Amino acid sequence: MSAASTDTTVHDDTPSVNPFPGADKGNWTQLFSEALAAATGLPLEVTDGIAPYVVRPKDFLTRAGGDGYRLKPSVITEDTGTKLRVLNVTAHGFTGTPGEYNERIRGSFHSPTRPFPDPARMLPRLTTGTDIEGKPLPFLTTDQPVPTNTLSSLISVMEDALSDADGSRGYKLREDLSVYGQNETTLHAPLLRTIEENHTVEPTVRRVLDLTAIKGANRSRARLDLFGLSAKDIVFGVDSAKLELPHGREYPARIADPAVWVPAFADSMRIAYGDERHPQHQAALNAAQVATIPLQIIVGTVHPDEFHNVVFDPNRADHRRPPLGYSLAEKAASDLRAVLRDAKAKGWMSEGERAWLAGEGTDPEGRDDDLVAGRDRRDRALFAAVFPENIDRAKAVARVLGEPARSYTTKDHVAHRLRMVSAAIGEGYQYRWNPRVLDGQLASTFIKNRERLNLPEWLEALGQGLADNKVLKEFLITRGIHWLAEHKIIDADRGSMGAQAGGHDNDPDDQAETANDRRIRRSTISAREAMLLQPQRTVALMVELAKAVNEGRKPRQIDTDNKVVDGTVADKHWFDTQFPKTVNRRKSKKGRDSETDSSSPGKPDPTPQELLAQARAEFYSQAAVHTPTAVVELLNTARGLVDAAHNAGQTAALGGVTEDELGAITQALTFAKSDLQNLIASVTEMRYSRVRIEDSLTEKFLTEAGEDEG
Repeated sequence: MSAASTDTTVHDDTPSVNPFPGADKGNWTQLFSEALAAATGLPLEVTDGIAPYVVRPKDFLTRAGGDGYRLKPSVITEDTGTKLRVLNVTAHGFTGTPGEYNERIRGSFHSPTRPFPDPARMLPRLTTGTDIEGKPLPFLTTDQPVPTNTLSSLISVMEDALSDADGSRGYKLREDLSVYGQNETTLHAPLLRTIEENHTVEPTVRRVLDLTAIKGANRSRARLDLFGLSAKDIVFGVDSAKLELPHGREYPARIADPAVWVPAFADSMRIAYGDERHPQHQAALNAAQVATIPLQIIVGTVHPDEFHNVVFDPNRADHRRPPLGYSLAEKAASDLRAVLRDAKAKGWMSEGERAWLAGEGTDPEGRDDDLVAGRDRRDRALFAAVFPENIDRAKAVARVLGEPARSYTTKDHVAHRLRMVSAAIGEGYQYRWNPRVLDGQLASTFIKNRERLNLPEWLEALGQGLADNKVLKEFLITRGIHWLAEHKIIDADRGSMGAQAGGHDNDPDDQAETANDRRIRRSTISAREAMLLQPQRTVALMVELAKAVNEGRKPRQIDTDNKVVDGTVADKHWFDTQFPKTVNRRKSKKGRDSETDSSSPGKPDPTPQELLAQARAEFYSQAAVHTPTAVVELLNTARGLVDAAHNAGQTAALGGVTEDELGAITQALTFAKSDLQNLIASVTEMRYSRVRIEDSLTEKFLTEAGEDEG
């Protein structure tokens, strides 16, 4: 590596002034770190990780007498709304990463309350950092070290989720920052990551300071991209080839210590900007408008033991008046987490209970329940938290949600609370649903009149429901509707269920909605009323749904004698026919029914001409849509193979494959080519005469391959 250059040559494609400040003197960076530690109580391990990102740290210091320095009074301010203490500095533009814990993308991850969550999609539990005596300090960490591969997967999920969530923006954020710079300051929190690595026989734990975005995750990600960096670079190390490192010592291939890589990268950007031959010259040009940025870092709160909760309050506030389009499920779940945090802060629930209900932790009581009983307790607790009987708690919920006085609440406020509950409950199920499934299930005056829900455990409720339709109705509202939604037996009557869920957790066995389904589309209120007309069958269905979940299988149908029918599956079509919509027909003015025949008509068999039209349409779809798509996918797979070989340092992408594998690939492609050539010739003749379609070599190849495997 070359030492920092003083070359100031000006090229036509760059302004005369280099916007990149380069590295600061190490002694001023160290003095800033010590002053920040003294002002906030943060450990030096954290402040030493923050300080290198600060540009001209000397500007933020003032003498404290003798040789000591302290932060200037204006550097740390208190937000009047959240009571958070915020550090305000100028930082290098590559400071800060998007965060996995962003309120907008929480639904992309699996909750610990979900049945069989995927560890690669389950966020580690966040906690407030402490000193060696257990005193809470204003930084985040996780309750357990996170394995390297798990953290890598979580960051990948975050990147994909942010890309999807940013799709509603009307412009390309990366290009906008490159041209106009950044006009809104991003807000970050110090996250001390502990990463479990296996370099030796015994696992080791590596610690790295990350400034995770609380507000501005997409802006932080776009800035990193302009510099040619990513969140994984910050966590797992920046390529040392991108750094201007001092001579005289050996360096690893990747460097994650911000005290080392940040000043080296700052120098690299300054040199690259003025040298068009530098490998990072283009990155420096791209990032020139964000070479340095104003940055805010949360470094304190009046509730230090709640730091890991209150630190997200500014992000939750964005869900009240979102600057971008948040999905309904994420908005509702974020409001629910705000209600739970407030209840925890007031001492109405423990931290373990808050995390459990928020979908961030497991049941604090650790009961040995079966799956349905465990989630039933959580479901009832969530309803009780959102519709509390205690007057003080009810007022607190209304205040957090910004509702008007109780006498002025409307159906919209009831609907919002129901969506909050539904979105949070969905975290504990195998698949998420549109939280609108509960729309209209409670009266518009439910909050106004301080109405209450009876919430017995599920078996007791169903037992009582056989004799009391009111109990059964409340069970369907608080549990049954969700049980049906989990199995895609019912869905919300408005909008796209998948779109509202943010596109996460798609069921691979999900059935496509048919034209008949669309004709039967109905509200969940209609489904509820139909079930109440057959209480015994409804109870039998609910018991079967519970057994299916506990046994990990699909639910079976219930016949008219209220018995389970083996070998069947209870799906949406079955439900709509066995629990049909009830139609209230208006009587005519003469007070009599029409004499016309109202019986359902039978469907005639298709004519030969209709069958021909269907066959033509299917052939067109296969030839003009599916086959080209398959070819493109095959080519993309081949390109991916070549790229993977290149990244692995291998010249030959198929080097090392067996002769049998190579022969099978070549033979399959050759046979497919021959079949397509024969088919092309046949297509021309099919316009004028009857033709014979040649036997398929590809089909023969697949048959022989299947016999070999057998």
